[in-house]
Amino acid sequence: MKTKFFILLFGFYSCCGLFESSEEKPCPYPEARNRSHQFLIPVHISPHQQEYHIGDTIHVSAIFKDSMYDINTKQTFLIQNFPFDVGVKLWRFENDSTWENGLKVNKYLIDSSYLRRFDSNDDYVGVQYVKFVEENNWYSFEMDIVLQKKGRYIFQFEDYIARYPSEYYDEKIKYYTFEGQCGFGLRPVAMVQGDDHMDTFEPELLYIDNKVFRNGYASIKYKKTNESPYGTGFIVWEWTSTYCFEVK
Repeated sequence: MKTKFFILLFGFYSCCGLFESSEEKPCPYPEARNRSHQFLIPVHISPHQQEYHIGDTIHVSAIFKDSMYDINTKQTFLIQNFPFDVGVKLWRFENDSTWENGLKVNKYLIDSSYLRRFDSNDDYVGVQYVKFVEENNWYSFEMDIVLQKKGRYIFQFEDYIARYPSEYYDEKIKYYTFEGQCGFGLRPVAMVQGDDHMDTFEPELLYIDNKVFRNGYASIKYKKTNESPYGTGFIVWEWTSTYCFEVK
């Protein structure tokens, strides 16, 4: 399974500077705390609530200008024709350790204008990959999920650039440039706008982290890793638009 390969190699490649530009440039932004431009992809969920019922529809949208905010440098950069490669995942739990692919047991609708491919093997639960539409200085993606089965759900929306081994990163991202760029790597960060309900769904998240991804996740909610219930991996819950809800 290629996802296992991705996860095992990510730490190695990060330590060896995979996500750094080949040409070092001084960074004039004193706010920068790490060596990565982290472009913010805002993800909106509507209606935004913790509980839904069978027959309800959840609308997911990521619509944003190509002048993107970098959460690392706290600057805004013009990012045009960027090769985003985002994927949607939906975990459905019967209890805190029995789960299935939520996209297979619910109905989801994606307009044909968004190119897409489904990989049933990626990230254990399967990933629906999609492509943003870029038009008139905006990027956009929208989908609906029609809820058809009760359960506790973990939704995730993630750009997979940060998980690529070197050859994929080199092919797609490494030589992408923009005005104001430091000698940093590039990492889009998708974040749900509003409460993610993670605290209420900690048992399910812990199972995904500990049992499925072998402590591959981390959380930015904890400043000290010894205070976090999660691992110290390179996949960040909040940066993969994790959104938790229950269908009753």
